[in-house]
Amino acid sequence: MLGVRRIGSRDPHGPMDADRRDGPGTDHRAASVRVLLGSMLCGLACACGGGGGGGGGAGNPGGSSSSSPPPPAATLLYVTNGSTGTIDVLTIDQKTGIPTPLAGSPLPDGPMPSAVAADPQRRFLYVASAAGEVRGYLLTASTGNLSAMSGSPFATHAPSVAITVDPTGQFVLTANGTSNTLSVFRIGSTGALAEVAGSPFAAGTNTVAVVIAAGRYVYAANKGSGNVSAYLLDTTSGALTPLAGSPVAIGASPQGLVVDPAGTHLYAATTQPSGVSGLTIDVNTGALTTISGSPFLTSSGASSPVMDAAGKRLHVANGTNVDCYTADASTGVLQEIGLSITNGGAAALALDGPGNYLYALDNVSNQVEVFSIDSSGNLTLISGSPFPLFPGSNRLSLGPNSITVLN
Repeated sequence: MLGVRRIGSRDPHGPMDADRRDGPGTDHRAASVRVLLGSMLCGLACACGGGGGGGGGAGNPGGSSSSSPPPPAATLLYVTNGSTGTIDVLTIDQKTGIPTPLAGSPLPDGPMPSAVAADPQRRFLYVASAAGEVRGYLLTASTGNLSAMSGSPFATHAPSVAITVDPTGQFVLTANGTSNTLSVFRIGSTGALAEVAGSPFAAGTNTVAVVIAAGRYVYAANKGSGNVSAYLLDTTSGALTPLAGSPVAIGASPQGLVVDPAGTHLYAATTQPSGVSGLTIDVNTGALTTISGSPFLTSSGASSPVMDAAGKRLHVANGTNVDCYTADASTGVLQEIGLSITNGGAAALALDGPGNYLYALDNVSNQVEVFSIDSSGNLTLISGSPFPLFPGSNRLSLGPNSITVLN
């Protein structure tokens, strides 16, 4: 279980998060001056792009105290280590893209972690486990620190290998591998999970990925049956109802799914044939149709597809390097650009939110390859790449199996 780090106490692994208040006896005039100055400074910070996403306390008229606004959220990188049952936590420099391990990383988690997802407000982090559970943590967005969540772990009773959170932050969904199912959980006010009525829901053979489009359409990749199952998500109950025409064949052995930012196209990385299968999403019904020219082939096994925030570039890992495509926003057609060469490996990929940097997980040497992305979509390894997951990680047998960036 991950250790608890309390905000407001001195932590040997991180800076103190102080809550500063005026002491008793402060007169009304001095308090009013402080409130005015605080408002001016807040206005300047917001104009410069500063300030965190959390709700800061505003000065109460005639009050005698004010609190500091919450620190801004950091860009965070998480890697799950399936063999050791740990999580690597790294902070990302938004200007340089360089990842730096958090003090104390790797953090203990539990058996067989396989994937990570956070709620949209970055309050809670969830870890899917092939041991048949989801482990929940309270997330400190400014540092990446994790602390124990009451009630965790939450049983899926299935080998859960992928996880996602719906855009409204109401539900957690897991893809349950060889159980051929999807589980759906409701997120409570404390982050605790409760399985919804009817869960788990039937999927295809060996379900390995799950994504959500337009906040209501759920798609699951079935590696064994070579197809995608499609559902309508009831945003009140969390129930999944299969869509007409589901499942849709996409080629053998899909390894991952990604939806473009517009929610109009779905892409699946496949290994047989090696490439990317593209599907158009009907925005009114969620139904899938194959994009003309699909599948778009590559020279070797494709996995872990990711797409930039503009919906113009799609990247897939092939184990060693990264294959890059341009995407036509209207038709969804992909055009291969070519390979971007790592100096290690690329088993899984993640993008930062703005799409300035691409992170490739080298699961052999336990390190991260970092590419900068220019305005034309070209990838260039940044200086210093690759970066170890933590000091000495290359000498250990960690079994890293997923990489996630939170912005």
